[in-house]
Amino acid sequence: MADVTIREAGVDDVDAAALADAYRDAYAANRELGFPAKAGSATPEQVIEWLREHRVFVAETEGEVVGGVRLERADAGTRKLSRLGVRERWKGEGIGSRLLERAERAARNAGAGTMRLTTPGEHPFLPEFYYAHGYEIVDDYPLDFRDYDEVVMEKSLD
Repeated sequence: MADVTIREAGVDDVDAAALADAYRDAYAANRELGFPAKAGSATPEQVIEWLREHRVFVAETEGEVVGGVRLERADAGTRKLSRLGVRERWKGEGIGSRLLERAERAARNAGAGTMRLTTPGEHPFLPEFYYAHGYEIVDDYPLDFRDYDEVVMEKSLD
């Protein structure tokens, strides 16, 4: 595996088009599995908005953006993880786990005690990925605009 750097990204130091392309590539498999997500059609303009409104961490190797994750403030003690994605050809290399761990560390350093996320409950591997990282299902998250529902998963950061 090539040397991968995980870092916080800002509007002025990441190529928004490259990050949007990485998200579209990362989420293509979910679309094929019947779990389309907004990140699967990310545009550079949307990515710039995410960078302005939230904390975004990227994975880069050899000058290429290969993944990203977004960290949102839910309330004083909780952060929400979203938009975790890794380019298809880099999946299975531990990059998703490293992005997740980096976001958790940032949330913990900001004083959050809980990390929350939503994911399709019937997805063939995403809930298991999060279980393996200490997350537990705490609630259902019905989606009126999709053909599937999601679950809310949480992890204590204490």
